[in-house]
Amino acid sequence: MQDAGPDPAPAALPPEDMPWPFDTDGFRIGMGLRHLDPADWIRLDATWPDLLAERRRLLRERRAQVLLAPPGTESAARDLLHRLASHLPAQFPALYAQDGRKLLNRLTGGALDISGAPPLETACLLVPEDFCLLRQEAGAWRLAAGIVCFPNRWRLAEKAGRGLPGIHQPVPGYPERLAAPVDRFFDTLRPGRGVWRTNWSLNDDPALFQPGETAHLPADAGITAETAGDRLLLRVERQTLLALPDSGAVVFGIRTYQRPLSRLTPAQARQMAAVLRSVPEDSARYKGLLRTRGPALTVLDRRAAGEGISPPASRNG
Repeated sequence: MQDAGPDPAPAALPPEDMPWPFDTDGFRIGMGLRHLDPADWIRLDATWPDLLAERRRLLRERRAQVLLAPPGTESAARDLLHRLASHLPAQFPALYAQDGRKLLNRLTGGALDISGAPPLETACLLVPEDFCLLRQEAGAWRLAAGIVCFPNRWRLAEKAGRGLPGIHQPVPGYPERLAAPVDRFFDTLRPGRGVWRTNWSLNDDPALFQPGETAHLPADAGITAETAGDRLLLRVERQTLLALPDSGAVVFGIRTYQRPLSRLTPAQARQMAAVLRSVPEDSARYKGLLRTRGPALTVLDRRAAGEGISPPASRNG
């Protein structure tokens, strides 16, 4: 790496802005797609330096679990990297600049080779998003490659080569209600048009790297109505879908956020409680809600009523 100048001041990165995943007071199954402004594809905030450090650690210690780059997928991976290399300097000129074959990253004070380095690994060190690459093979859209440092109860290697129904096999209602529209959407997705959606879960482990299945394991006995506000987290994924222009692949981006229930506003707590109460049993079991929904609802109801909300600080000190 070459020197890329000093790190930017912390003010150069805005505070984290987790997208709110609920738009109704009831649980529903659906694609929930929204138009993606091309300028809003990648989001950077003040959590990025810590996320970058964790991604480097995972690549170093768990490389085989977070990186899937089989032979034959290089063109799709490089297509993704080239799009990032043009997008980042245009949208974040104070943080990124292209210098020939290198992309300068002023957050790290270094530069990454965008022509000769492994493209997926390079992409992983440029932005907080995880990426999966899907290609159409044998009449189906299949997971071909990916870099996923922050999985939520799934393993990248186990999904490799699967079509969309196989990838979503555990999701209740997917075969009957979503398989056909999702396949049609992928078939019609074209470069220049992107979409985004959110996915959510209720987690009792703050680790971002969670490949193991926990939905059917007993919850920690230390999670009670008194401790759940800080021990339970709303985990939200901002998922993006873009068709890449040269390879014909579709890139599925995943940006992960987490927030303790104690940090939700009263309005957010009220809406999340309403959603939790309306989740059907099969979906609640799949999401692991049966383990922790009880103490979560106690906390959310208290938050919705304004309990435990700190008053604003006095201007007089």
